[in-house]
Order: sequence, then structure tokens, then C-alpha cells
Amino acid sequence: MGDANHVCPQCGWTFDTEALQNNTCKKCRSALLITSVAYLEKFDRPAIQKYVSRYNELLKSAPENRDALLSLGVCYLRLGLFDLADKFLARLVNAHPEDAAGYYYKAICCLKGRRPRTVSLNAIREAEQLILTAIVLEPGNARHDLLLAAVRHDYYILNGLRVPEPNPSELLNGIGGKYLDSREIEQAMALLSINDSPVFHVVRAAQN
Repeated sequence: MGDANHVCPQCGWTFDTEALQNNTCKKCRSALLITSVAYLEKFDRPAIQKYVSRYNELLKSAPENRDALLSLGVCYLRLGLFDLADKFLARLVNAHPEDAAGYYYKAICCLKGRRPRTVSLNAIREAEQLILTAIVLEPGNARHDLLLAAVRHDYYILNGLRVPEPNPSELLNGIGGKYLDSREIEQAMALLSINDSPVFHVVRAAQN
């Protein structure tokens, strides 16, 4: 982000490099960049729209800006505007194919707010491929493994179908030592309308 764009989307405060490094506005304490759906947990629709307006404006001068594309994708995802979210996440993947976040959130978009067990096999396979790509690009982040475990448990196991490898148990057992943001996982499960998954046991254990 250039200096001219160093303005907090929530309060309008011009922030410095230190604030950007901490991703926190010193005036209102809001996140400056929405790099995770967890940042939007306590924001209402008008507050999220402020981020949308700010980063749409930024894209006019920098159409491939990674931060703006990711922030918009995540904001639209949180608002339930899945087609718009997918549009910006697809741009993120095309402009920054090495960025795991684009694939991770695009996988969530594939299901359009529905439980995995209720969608088509084609949608599940598309989501699986995106998550597997994210795992390769960012193997140290447990959110990818947990998302794949949740999707496969909900679609294959609960529908009585043969489960592909790695299966949910293998994925859950393999996250030891990986970074785990419990708020991110909880928000991702909410976006998938999942409230009863083995993933929650792992998240609760990590919180204790």
C-alpha cells in the first residue's frame, strides 16, 4: 500500500508504518487490513461496508493489489455475497498464485453458505482441490487441514460415502505444531453452516 492509501477504513485516521505492521489503527483499534474472516467477527454490516468502499477505491489505482483483493473477498464472503467474493478471490489467485489465502477462501465460496453435505459432488471436488492447493502453498497453517477435514466429514461421512485420503481423522491428527487461529476456524465453520464437527473438538482443545 502506498502512503496515499494509509488511511484507516473505519475512522479515517492516517496511519504510520508501525500501525500497518501491527495491522491495528492506533485511534479506533480496528484492523487496517482484513486478511482473515476472524477480524470481522464483531463488525456489523455498515462497518464492513466501510472496508469495501475503501478497498474498492484502492483497486482503481492498483487493480492487482494483494491486500485490497483479499480484504474485499473476505468482506463480501462475510456479507454472504458469495458471487462478489468469488470474483475478487479469483482475481487474487490469478494475480498472486502463490498466496494460499485466495485458494482457502475461494473454497469456502464454492459452497455458497450451504452445509457441505447438501451441495453437489462437483462443488465439493472444486473446494477440495482449492484447499489441497492451499495446503501445499502454506503447509504450516492448520486452517487448511481443518477446513478439508470439516468438508470431508460433513459430505462423505455424514452421507455414508467412501472418504478420500487423507481422511478427516488423518487431517486432524496431522496438525500438531501448525499455526492454529481458533477464531478463524470458528468463523469458517459458521460460513459453512457447520455446528457439529470433530473440528470443534480440536479447536476447543487448542484453546485450553
